[in-house]
Amino acid sequence: MSRAQLYQLGTAGELDTHPAKAPARWWAGAFVALFMFGLCGCYTYRPLIAPEPVAGTRVSAELTEEGSRDLSGKIGPAVEHVEGEVLRVDSAGIQLSVLQVEGFRGIESDWNGEPVLIPRTAVAGWQQRRFSVGGTGFVGGLVLGGLYAMYRLLGGPGIFQGGGRGGGGSGE
Repeated sequence: MSRAQLYQLGTAGELDTHPAKAPARWWAGAFVALFMFGLCGCYTYRPLIAPEPVAGTRVSAELTEEGSRDLSGKIGPAVEHVEGEVLRVDSAGIQLSVLQVEGFRGIESDWNGEPVLIPRTAVAGWQQRRFSVGGTGFVGGLVLGGLYAMYRLLGGPGIFQGGGRGGGGSGE
């Protein structure tokens, strides 16, 4: 039995007469892996487009030095950034469900969604978490390329070899 015929063997042991199924299965698996990776995705923080955040969005507030001092009893000393989901916005400030704080020295501390009211005067600037299409596409392409390279190293046919039929060889 030739290598191409071994490749076409089905799971029950009989010869698969549809050679196009195997590459299609591989591409379907690669698509599923890429889709699952896309769900994780790459995110980036960009300046807020609107003048103030709206409820339900994930934001990062850059605190002023004075704002950091005023909030030190609630969020800890020397905090530069507060990241979380906006719960409500009113004249007193923005209430966040805090997920993470970052100090002036870059030390991050995870939170469990505790609500904290951030006064408007304590904030130097807002950034919103956004999906990064370019970053996700780049990393997804690297993952897909790595999967294909592993597939080829483990003996799978190339995409330019017609599904394992041809491509030269010794002609057994």
